[in-house]
Amino acid sequence: ARTNNSKGGGPGRHPTSTPRNAVPGTPPGWPATAPAVITFGRGRYGAVRRELWEHRSIYIAPLAAAVLFLFAFLAGLTLSPAHRHQGIDTPYELSAPLIMGTAFIVWIFYSLDALYGERRDRSILFWKSLPVSDLTTVLSKFAIPVIILPLLSFAIAVVTQFVMLLLSSAVPMGGGLSSGTPWSQMSFFHTSLMLLNHFLTVHGLWYAPLYAWLLLVSAWAPRAPFLWAFLPPFVFWGLEK
Repeated sequence: ARTNNSKGGGPGRHPTSTPRNAVPGTPPGWPATAPAVITFGRGRYGAVRRELWEHRSIYIAPLAAAVLFLFAFLAGLTLSPAHRHQGIDTPYELSAPLIMGTAFIVWIFYSLDALYGERRDRSILFWKSLPVSDLTTVLSKFAIPVIILPLLSFAIAVVTQFVMLLLSSAVPMGGGLSSGTPWSQMSFFHTSLMLLNHFLTVHGLWYAPLYAWLLLVSAWAPRAPFLWAFLPPFVFWGLEK
């Protein structure tokens, strides 16, 4: 919105006028930012934040699984000292697979509903009106199961295992057992590095074609995306047999 100082249309500009590349609707005097700058600077980060805000099961489900496992582990520590240290590494090793399995189920349902849900409730029309490209939107949804969710699950699994080690070290103190026994049996840092590698390579990169297929079905299926995603592979497998 550019104004002249005189009715004759002189070259002067109003001191509160906005620049030519300003966002439409910006009040006079406010710092204006071009849509391209918004898309480049905030588009990808904002799109990922929107996915985490709209699909809270992404982090709630792994957290719930970790809390339930910690309660079960704490109940197991109330056993007699003779049974307490028999196979103490077994629950420690089972905590990460439990969180992995819970997160994997969440990843499947998230990928199927990522675009189908927005098409169903027509909220996609609102998001397409924003200065964010379709490529940015799809890449942000693809980054959730490939990068964001593996890192979140890894962090939850590591914290869960660390709390388990603290509990197993604190409880035997009352029974006259050495508190360093659990730490001597576990290699926490080495296990954490292997767990990070497993989350990023297997659950992230290895399953990336599966996530891409689920997102494709989510963007195309008229209804029942779960059937469209899993029924054709089973049909092809049956025909091959």
